[in-house]
Amino acid sequence: MTRLCPNSMKPGAFHIGPAFAAAAILAFAAPASAQSSLPTLLDAPPPRASSDEIQRFCSNIADAARERRYAIQREELEALQTEIEDRIVVLEKKRAELQQWVEKRERFSDAANESLVEVFAKMRPDAAAQRMEKLPGELTAALLTKLSARTAGTILNEMSPDRAALVAVIMAAVADKGETRK
Repeated sequence: MTRLCPNSMKPGAFHIGPAFAAAAILAFAAPASAQSSLPTLLDAPPPRASSDEIQRFCSNIADAARERRYAIQREELEALQTEIEDRIVVLEKKRAELQQWVEKRERFSDAANESLVEVFAKMRPDAAAQRMEKLPGELTAALLTKLSARTAGTILNEMSPDRAALVAVIMAAVADKGETRK
């Protein structure tokens, strides 16, 4: 057997080139009328175009090309507008959430008015702790944040461990949201 392809892996192997394979496929796939010996449009060379014809062609399609560019830009702008509107919705939700936190903080601060703070400041720490155990956790935390650190610490020390932990957690949460000591 003769070797037709010098790059073949097996010595003496018969190899059909890609051009021959493509021609064979086309010969079997093409209809009988297309296999005639008449020249086709594809066999003819392309027509020669003058620079005037090229210029006319370019000027003829310039408006269509411009309109297509405008359409693409309009689509991009509409997509950006949709994205901006989505972001505005997210920002509005965040603003509403922040407003709720501000309102909670104001209620928290208003819960412990100055006269009530003075009453607890003048009490013995053990008696104040006993009374504060009966109050809601938010009010207790609000009162303690308005007392001096030393007094608040002493009162927390006198409370039950569970109640002191709850009040400390509330105080820490309010401090994280920006509440300042007065």
